Amino acid sequence: MPYNMKRFVRVAGLILLMVSLFASCKKKDEYLVTANGLKYRFIEQKNGRHPHSGELMRMHLKYRDTKDKVLYDSQVMGENFILQLTAPTFVGGIEEGFAMMGEGDSAIFLVPADSIFDKTFRQVLPPSVNKGDMLKFEVRMLTIMNADEYRKETKEDKKEVSELEDLNINVYLAENELNVTPAKPGIYFIVIKEGKGKKPAKGDSVEVRYTGSFLNGEVFDGSKKAGENLSYVLGDGLRLDAWEQAISSMKEGSICRLILSSENAFGKDGFGPVPPATPVVYDIELIRVKSAKATL
Repeated sequence: MPYNMKRFVRVAGLILLMVSLFASCKKKDEYLVTANGLKYRFIEQKNGRHPHSGELMRMHLKYRDTKDKVLYDSQVMGENFILQLTAPTFVGGIEEGFAMMGEGDSAIFLVPADSIFDKTFRQVLPPSVNKGDMLKFEVRMLTIMNADEYRKETKEDKKEVSELEDLNINVYLAENELNVTPAKPGIYFIVIKEGKGKKPAKGDSVEVRYTGSFLNGEVFDGSKKAGENLSYVLGDGLRLDAWEQAISSMKEGSICRLILSSENAFGKDGFGPVPPATPVVYDIELIRVKSAKATL
């Protein structure tokens, strides 16, 4: 009897230990849910600086499908991946997760694949992803920067336009029969149509239709991709300097082409869909200018 009792105690203790370990593991792997339905789990929290709307976030970002296949890994494009924090593109969007994170934090988010591809990426679902699937986003937040901090950092890292980029831009100009000299090193501004309206000044509201592409013609951004024209206040500090200078020189109704080396665009780190050290081309139409004075 004493032997059986001891054995029972040992077995009971082992069972309790296993239950405790299982509960601990389960709790560790549990996801919390925001009021908007975004599922998340923090891996590490450092209580660092959190981003505000419009600020830039440098991060490592990776997402997987339901079979754990990696669909995207920002480190393949370069260690520093930069995004601007915007309002969520749908209820429970990944942007809500970014806003929850501080510098040094790492977290996992579960996001509906059909919603993020349709509303955020504006792309069709890849073959390996089905409607209703959840994508797993793994994010490590590195640094948060406002526009001034990013601009200062970019200027400190400035280098001469690389010979390779210069060669590629010259080939692009020749293939498109564009006989133009740079306004500044790495900046080419071509007037396609001269408008007859007014020029915008800093503080004016402008409406722009545009397409952003690489030298090979691949489109990475634009009004058609976004589903609407771009409206913003000129001089808000969130645009490229060369872009702002181009818009400031245009009249309402004008169409231009802006060709930029990476030095004058998104630099050695790239930005969003633009890889590091990549020249870009913008076709821009200035549709409407609303004077700031008219709103006073």
